[in-house]
Formats: sequence, C-alpha cells, structure tokens
Amino acid sequence: MLHFSAVSDEDHDFSHQAGGDNASKTYPMAAGALKKGGYICINQRPCKVIDLSVSKTGKHGHAKVSIVATDIFTGNRLEDQAPSTHNVEVPFVKTFTYSVLDIQPNEDPALPSHLSLMDDEGNSREDLDMPPDQALAAMIKEQFDAGKEVMVVVVSAMGIEQVLQTKNVLVGEIGNEAVL
Repeated sequence: MLHFSAVSDEDHDFSHQAGGDNASKTYPMAAGALKKGGYICINQRPCKVIDLSVSKTGKHGHAKVSIVATDIFTGNRLEDQAPSTHNVEVPFVKTFTYSVLDIQPNEDPALPSHLSLMDDEGNSREDLDMPPDQALAAMIKEQFDAGKEVMVVVVSAMGIEQVLQTKNVLVGEIGNEAVL
C-alpha cells in the first residue's frame, strides 16, 4: 500500500537549485558540443569561442576541451578547460538593430553620451549610452552629425546591453553611382 503525505515548499529549501544569479541568463551545454563562433561563460563573463581543441582521453576517461574565447563586451581574451562530457554555462545572447534618433551629451563630460534609439516597430528607448570603444563612438557621432541615418547593433547577454557595431544603411542612387 502506498502512502502519500502533503509536503509544502516551506519544508524544503529549493534556493540552491536556482543556479545562482545567472540562472535565467545562461543554459548548460556539454563542453564537447561547443563550436567555434559559439558562446560560453568564462569567469562569469559572456564570451565568443575563437578556438577549441580536444585532447585525447586521459587515464580517467575524459577528453579535455581547451577553449579560447573573447569577452563579447570588452574584447579581453580568456581561456578555459573542461572535460568534454561536463556541462559548461552558455549565455543567452540576443542582438537588436536600432536607428539612432539623437545623441545627448552627458552632464559629466567624462561619461559617455546617451543614445535615443528606435527599433523597426517604432518603439524607442533612451537607456543606452555610447559604446566604450572610442573609435566606434566617434564613428557613430560623425555619421550622425553628418546627417546620415545611423543604425547600431546592440548585443544583450547576462544582463548587459551594449552597442557593439554600426550598420551601413543602403541608399540606392540613380545611374551608375555606387551604393553605400
């Protein structure tokens, strides 16, 4: 005969199963399933895999994967190793494209300017700053000041959002003129 008893969540502490602060920002993947160009978390940072190598199976039966990656926001090079059958954390990475509506200087000149952006559906956002990459920020400002339509690519991963590149807006010309 089976006996069932009511157990409430209060009787158990499930907090340790949440996976930490990055639980909804990452997902597990076997290290052996990683691909060049894919993503991985190294030292709690979202990274893009630039090189992978797999060592032979050792005496304990696990092949090791050596991973070389760059932080997608800082460009810093990071390395890690993991047994090929063990799970590593992979960040959810999303990219969005926005039109730049305006660039507002920060009250503190030492801090980056604020961007006013709009997506394809007409939704605007005012919560992003110019990128920390000075060359990219200068290019965005130069194109915007010249009256060109500026499109920026925003990457979102692990609670961080940042402008990482611009896109050229294609403008058709009449005749044999070049297309930008």
